[in-house]
Amino acid sequence: MSNPDIDIVPIEVTDDALVRSWIDMQTAVRRHDLPDTDLPLPGLQRLRLLLHPASIKVERWAARIGDTVVGFTGLVMPTQDNQHLVEFELEVHPEHRRRGIGTRLAEFAERRAAANGRDTLLTGVVDSLEGAPRFDHSGRHFAGARGYAEVDNEIHRRNDLTLVDDDELSRLYADAWNRAAGYELVQWASAAPDDLLDGLAHLNERMYTDPPQGADLDIRPAEWDAARLRDIERTLAERAQLRLNSAVRHVETGAVAGFTAIVVNPGDEEHAWQDDTIVDAAHRGKRLGTILKIANQRLLREYRPRMRYVHTWNAEVNDHMISINEAVGYRALCRDIDVQKKLV
Repeated sequence: MSNPDIDIVPIEVTDDALVRSWIDMQTAVRRHDLPDTDLPLPGLQRLRLLLHPASIKVERWAARIGDTVVGFTGLVMPTQDNQHLVEFELEVHPEHRRRGIGTRLAEFAERRAAANGRDTLLTGVVDSLEGAPRFDHSGRHFAGARGYAEVDNEIHRRNDLTLVDDDELSRLYADAWNRAAGYELVQWASAAPDDLLDGLAHLNERMYTDPPQGADLDIRPAEWDAARLRDIERTLAERAQLRLNSAVRHVETGAVAGFTAIVVNPGDEEHAWQDDTIVDAAHRGKRLGTILKIANQRLLREYRPRMRYVHTWNAEVNDHMISINEAVGYRALCRDIDVQKKLV
């Protein structure tokens, strides 16, 4: 069944009725496709329409029937590196599926990518895991039919902080420090100390090259510096997103050996989001990853003692980081599959 009577319009933060309808549509999608998980945060969605880092260009478009938003696509385009790439979202209201709206939006996103000089589109779809909740798989089938190849897998894990064994964490933490002589822990909220910026920029670049990824996933090396880090910090602060950070530093040389971060979104006291975690190759084998994860989880509980869940993602083949995450309480929720299409 087709429905040609849709308009695809930009989502403007000043159009209150459009924004409200968009958020309602996203909430319906989430409840249908990923039940019993987090829901969109209206405040954050409005702030994201206003504010984003200089390192990306963002477009958000709504598919509308009359005054009702029935679908959405959002495009994120890196501007400082990976300028071949568009990472995008595509959603259709569950009550309006199988009417051609998703196809219209996918075609539109591909045209916008080409118009912006991009030849690679990347998005994610969900697959359920044995023994975990069952989620909707229609996105995976739709992407395959549209010519998107599955290029990488990540397991989405969730840590229920109410079930964490604090005594076991203390044992793991003490044992890790016994193997990490010569290092120190540095923690902060939002803005990093100036003397860490160069080391953090280096490690952010390594996030594009060090973690395992599919051979066909076309994400290329990136360029980071202090200005890019400060711009992201400023954007998160202006969007009222609390970013809690832990780093380990080699005392003798001052080198930043590793870091991790957790983001808490405005208006959410139940779900927090693990950001990047990395230990520099020259400093591995000293349990620094375990130190970082436990220390930052404790920092989160200091700031948000009632927070229940922390979410993270790891490449399915990243056995080392998976073992750390599972030791501190993370359990598999679903498989997120990266799907990619080349425009030729």
